[in-house]
Amino acid sequence: MSRLKWGIQSNPQNVSYGELLQLWQRIDALGYDSAWLFDHFLPIFTDPTGDCFEGWTMLTALGVQTQRIRIGLLVTGVIYRHPAVLANIAATCDIVTGGRLEMGIGAAWNEEETRAYGMPFPPAGERMAMLDEAAQVLDLLWTHEYSHFNGQHYTLTNARCQPKPLQQPRPPIWIGGQGEKVTLRIVAQRADGWDCDMLPLADYDRKLAALEGHCRAHGRDFNDVRKMIHFPAIIAEKEARVIERAQAWAAAHNTTLEAMEGRCLFGTPEQAAEKLMPYVERGVEHIVINVEPPYDMTMVELIIGELAPRVEAKRR
Repeated sequence: MSRLKWGIQSNPQNVSYGELLQLWQRIDALGYDSAWLFDHFLPIFTDPTGDCFEGWTMLTALGVQTQRIRIGLLVTGVIYRHPAVLANIAATCDIVTGGRLEMGIGAAWNEEETRAYGMPFPPAGERMAMLDEAAQVLDLLWTHEYSHFNGQHYTLTNARCQPKPLQQPRPPIWIGGQGEKVTLRIVAQRADGWDCDMLPLADYDRKLAALEGHCRAHGRDFNDVRKMIHFPAIIAEKEARVIERAQAWAAAHNTTLEAMEGRCLFGTPEQAAEKLMPYVERGVEHIVINVEPPYDMTMVELIIGELAPRVEAKRR
């Protein structure tokens, strides 16, 4: 039984470069396995007029100033960059960070930012088809000297991506999303791993069953698909402190604790470990916690120092 992996996602919005760098270097030193940004051009779920760094540039900058954590975006919107361009961007990032890239891609959802920049925002079915083709294009360019591809959305003719990523045969590809008919079929066919928001267990079980069905239909071992969940969390030593901070978080996000049940992780380390175990028992192997500025470094330390060992102990 392999050890669970733990990561932090710190969205590069409404925060300074120095704050992000300090957080990532601390994550690196504490023993986390991964650190992630998002891929948006405007702040999401908050004031859209705030500051927002471009994801790939910031990812590479932070990656070269850390030593061991795996790095990635949850997830790159496939409609924002031609996948051949993305393959070259990602290969460069993997090389300069010593082969630590985790490649996360998805169909994209934020129509507001695409309209603001004059980018096309195709219907969902078309974006899914683009995602399917993009995963194939990435794989081809990273593993072949010359690549040819003739898809509905993308074409390659004697295309090269040199130098190749440092990781061989290529960086792991994670596909993010929850669609049971199409997204999870693409995961089964094209991805090394599946990234999903934390969901109530009944919903998550339904997604797992759909993924297993697609794996069976396409001759893929369901257990070979790596599984990740990510979510906001409030973790503190005292339950009263958890409740206080969770209520403040819910008010700031215009929601209620009841509405976020099963979608966020609130509790003491022991309570949080109990809540995570059903997901771990269902095969989740990578747990990523979203944190917002100003960063609660005490919680960041508590997650890896107290929560992670408790979950490992319960697995034995």
